[in-house]
Amino acid sequence: MRSLCLLAFGCLVGLFAYTYDLKIKTRALETDARELITALQDESDFLALMRAEVSYLSRPERIEEMAKKTLKLEPISSQQLVAWSAVTGTVTGVSVQPSSSFATPVRKDGIAALIEKTSLQAAVSGER
Repeated sequence: MRSLCLLAFGCLVGLFAYTYDLKIKTRALETDARELITALQDESDFLALMRAEVSYLSRPERIEEMAKKTLKLEPISSQQLVAWSAVTGTVTGVSVQPSSSFATPVRKDGIAALIEKTSLQAAVSGER
């Protein structure tokens, strides 16, 4: 009988230790989960901030102002407009020779061409 009581007491102590260990592991997992939720919220806030930053930086008014200040662009004048027939090179079956302004290769990116032109002018004026 005595050994049965000791065995029951030993099982009770073992179950208590196992329950306490589960409690400690559960609290550690809950702490990790809270930290992950906080990190996820921080990343979500950061992503929202970056989206707002991109929308702020890509505002057309801001880009237009920067283009005017940096590239010194001017409005289109009537002398810059060309008839479509001059672009295609034919006028009612007659071949039209392109003017000297069309002799340069056409660039796909107009802003890049302006930047290159400005940098070349700056380099030439810097040499003089």
